[in-house]
Amino acid sequence: MSSLNPARRNALLLVVLLFSQLLVMSSSVRDAAGSSLLNRITMQVSGPVVGLSHTVGGGASGMLGGFRELRTARDENRRLRAEIADLRFELERHREDAIENERLRLLLLMKEHIAPQSVAARVVTASFSDQEHVIVVDRGSADGVAADQPVIAWGGAVGRVVFVDRGYAKIRLITDPNSGVAGIVQRSRQEGMVLGRGKGLLEMSYVPSFADVELGDRIVTSGIDGVFPKGIGIGEVEASEPSGIARAILVEPEVQFPRLEEVLILVRTESSDAPAAAWETGGEP
Repeated sequence: MSSLNPARRNALLLVVLLFSQLLVMSSSVRDAAGSSLLNRITMQVSGPVVGLSHTVGGGASGMLGGFRELRTARDENRRLRAEIADLRFELERHREDAIENERLRLLLLMKEHIAPQSVAARVVTASFSDQEHVIVVDRGSADGVAADQPVIAWGGAVGRVVFVDRGYAKIRLITDPNSGVAGIVQRSRQEGMVLGRGKGLLEMSYVPSFADVELGDRIVTSGIDGVFPKGIGIGEVEASEPSGIARAILVEPEVQFPRLEEVLILVRTESSDAPAAAWETGGEP
């Protein structure tokens, strides 16, 4: 202030005094609502700033709330997906249990009415190749299983036991290329030997070309091979044509071997009348 000349200093003091007087007068002047002029000016200047701060604050709060709701929805979605997966697994398990119970029910019917002298066994492993068709079951010599015993399932003949240990047995299927079962046409009583081919279909050999064998004929065991009792189902004729002096016959097995899970091992085959009566009719016991 000392550097200013007296005229400028006096003018500045006059401006300050006039501005102070204006502030005092504006604070004393009130409108109809009782607000002072100074307050109105202050509110007009600060109002947009305060409104903007509320808008920004409200938007941030809303965004945080939206993020919380989204995270809650995602967590709920994960929980529901996990529950659905558990329910699907439980449903599949019950469905598998129902299918297994039906198989075991049929196996029990076979054991009670067709093969009472038998041992029920579960398939452990299986091998299907051009060289061999074999399965391994969880029953062995400790359960009365012995070599050359016949094995059946719901549907018909499965094979015969070729190796036995105390806790398991190896079974050669009738589809094995080294397998043979004495069979007979159920309708015409024509006999022959049903041989495995290492493939899906069986072959019935040693049948004369003039023999009465037609498509759809059912082939059952004849019992003359000393392994299977008479009358157990083998399969259905899929092809029958003359081939020189013999007849070329292909047979579709009654047992679905790739889906085989349980079998019955006939531990005694002396009384074969009951199995023959049941299997010759082809119906349920």
